Amino acid sequence: MNRAMVLCYNMEGERADLVRNLALSAGIQPFSVPREAYLQTIGALCGLMEPTEEAYNGKGFPQEMMLMAFFEKGMLTRFLDSFREKGVPSVPLKAMLTENNSRWNSLELHAELMEEYAYFSSLQEKKKQ
Repeated sequence: MNRAMVLCYNMEGERADLVRNLALSAGIQPFSVPREAYLQTIGALCGLMEPTEEAYNGKGFPQEMMLMAFFEKGMLTRFLDSFREKGVPSVPLKAMLTENNSRWNSLELHAELMEEYAYFSSLQEKKKQ
């Protein structure tokens, strides 16, 4: 059985420490994904597929992002609730590992999450009007 994990992108310093501590206290193994690994599939980063030798050397993306994998029932809610309880700002771009996104690389996941974020943000704006 695979151990609960969270892939963390673009988190540094105190912010990274806070997220890492929230994950560890919830029994989740945090992994900081280096930019060089952005071309690896999400499945490879989660240990489900063999990684390739290919390294990314582009600019990447500036937004924080999290991908959560192998969570047991109730773990997602507890983990996300812990951000609010500890006063840690949430990470807007987040996803759970799926069969579909396991074949994507980090750049593709980021693009998909940015589209979803823009869509839901526009819905919120329409509700305010």
